[in-house]
Amino acid sequence: MKRITLEQLPRKTLIELAKMYSRNWQSLDGNWFGLVEAEFGLETAVRLDLKSWEKQAVLEAQRIKKVLNLDKGGLLSVLTVLSFMTWQLASPLFEIEEESPDKVVFYYPRCAIHESRTKQDKPVFPCKTMKLGLLSNIARVVEPRAKVRCLNCPPDPHQEGFWCKWEFALNSATKDEDTMSFWGVCLGGRPKNL
Repeated sequence: MKRITLEQLPRKTLIELAKMYSRNWQSLDGNWFGLVEAEFGLETAVRLDLKSWEKQAVLEAQRIKKVLNLDKGGLLSVLTVLSFMTWQLASPLFEIEEESPDKVVFYYPRCAIHESRTKQDKPVFPCKTMKLGLLSNIARVVEPRAKVRCLNCPPDPHQEGFWCKWEFALNSATKDEDTMSFWGVCLGGRPKNL
């Protein structure tokens, strides 16, 4: 029997396979989080999730940047890497509200995690810190000049039309108190010199 390789598969099948792998990865991540939450509580699950994403975001961003040859930086490159993150391939994609060379505001009109937790009658997942770390690490890998600012994300009050809203900016208009490196979030404050 002849083995089938990725190179032999048609484009449509490769796309579906990539989406399936993304769903598999989301299932693994969700199952892991749910088990930790059930055994040790939401606070511990969130803390461990932060530690996991600290490394995962950097690793994935580096690999995507390399495969897509995104060496020039810029906010478009950051959004491109974000679009190809493993978890993003099977999730509802973000919408861009505002875009210029120096600033991008984007939001997620849907969130599979929160929609699932709502159906299961679970409390809101306070993902703001985790998402800030994830986006900051992606930006740092792709465009080190980019700052990330959270405009709204749980546990903030839910806004009509989106689950969370974010800003990437290259200019000094971003307030320092609203941006923080992932390390600063994990260490409970701004890092000194990393």
